[in-house]
Amino acid sequence: MRAQLWSVALFSVLACSVVVPQAQESLLRRSDVGAFVPGAFRARLAISQGAETPSEVEIWRSGADRTLLRFLAEKERGKFLLRRGAELWLIAPTAKEPVRLSPSHRVYGAATMDVLFALRLADDYRIDSVEIATSPDGPLTIFELRALADTAQYAEVRYAVRTETALPVNALYRLRSGRATTRVVFTRWNSDRRYARSVEVTDLLRKGAATRIEVLEFDERTVPEPLFDLRDGSARRDLERTGR
Repeated sequence: MRAQLWSVALFSVLACSVVVPQAQESLLRRSDVGAFVPGAFRARLAISQGAETPSEVEIWRSGADRTLLRFLAEKERGKFLLRRGAELWLIAPTAKEPVRLSPSHRVYGAATMDVLFALRLADDYRIDSVEIATSPDGPLTIFELRALADTAQYAEVRYAVRTETALPVNALYRLRSGRATTRVVFTRWNSDRRYARSVEVTDLLRKGAATRIEVLEFDERTVPEPLFDLRDGSARRDLERTGR
């Protein structure tokens, strides 16, 4: 009898591990904010804290591992952040060579390069557990995710999405110690759901004001590969001169 009970219990566990996680994985993939955006695009963002005048930046992205951030404020013209795979570099007119930065480097306030379109949760994290919750706007599915790679900036993510629409609501990013470091709230989406039109990012370690990020322009387009050349800056100088 005990052997039969163990067999039934084992069958139940195996059934759950085959059926339920597939549905969960599907929902996570459909709600993955990093996968919504097209593979190549250019976007202009306004980033601000409190009553400050927003600072504008431009993002050029090609694929999952090439991102160029261009600072548009007059006092920062000619300065770029270049993301190549897991490496982040600062390129500035006053520096003879690119300067390597930590991937957790803050672009402005609490905003990092990973927050700005880069994270792909369905590919880079596994589901540890799932919780169902209620909200005034309908049921929520809350994923507890763990990074697949030890080098990931965030070891764990608590990711809440609307169950019926698969739209993200918020995300809580944690360090390997389990300490919460960043909270992102998705406040508004564009009409075709390709990207969040506005988000609020809070640095929980520094306990500062929330950083607001608003997408002012978004164009799906082919992005020239020379923009991401670490040594030859001629394409970036042309971009500064022509604006496109």
